[in-house]
Amino acid sequence: MSLDPCEPLLRVEDLSRNFGVHQVLVNVDLVLGRGDRVAICGPNGAGKTTILRCIAGTLAPTNGRIDVCGYPAGSIQSRRLTGISFSQERSFYLRLSGRDNLLFFAQLRGLKRRQAIEQVRAIEQELELQEILRQRVDRCSTGMVQQLALARALLDSPALLLLDEPTRSLDDHATARLWAALESRSTSGLLISTHRADDVARCHRQIHLGS
Repeated sequence: MSLDPCEPLLRVEDLSRNFGVHQVLVNVDLVLGRGDRVAICGPNGAGKTTILRCIAGTLAPTNGRIDVCGYPAGSIQSRRLTGISFSQERSFYLRLSGRDNLLFFAQLRGLKRRQAIEQVRAIEQELELQEILRQRVDRCSTGMVQQLALARALLDSPALLLLDEPTRSLDDHATARLWAALESRSTSGLLISTHRADDVARCHRQIHLGS
């Protein structure tokens, strides 16, 4: 899918999200360009995951507008251009191996089987996932499942990456491998939610939600 080089990867305008009478997001504005890395910070309940879900198109905003590469959030086009990983990810086939899960989701994104095999193999080497991809998902630890979810987000070289607390359950080695992979994708936009100062330090800027 060809992208307009003059169009921001992400444009959020006047975004608000209410849950009943509780306002979680209030008039948020954000623009993300190619290669930008932005951290979303704030206390628990400030709306860090909520804003990512609105951008991903899995949660409708109460007000405001979100465009991904010029396409409305949640559209088929925007979903194809976005790689997503949420904390405590559970949307895998538990009785399949990690490898079979990644192959399935790669083909779901439109890759031919040979392309899917090549991409999964490349990400396996990049993130050192050999043991995880051999295991059935129901036998994986929380940290292993999180690494699998991050690998899935990287499939098909998405223009925009939305990662919810990506290093939360990772050890130091896995964290270093992940950041090496993210930093090598110099034209992708990255938006992460995090509580970790070292993750924030790797980003170009940060936005704070909540008080």
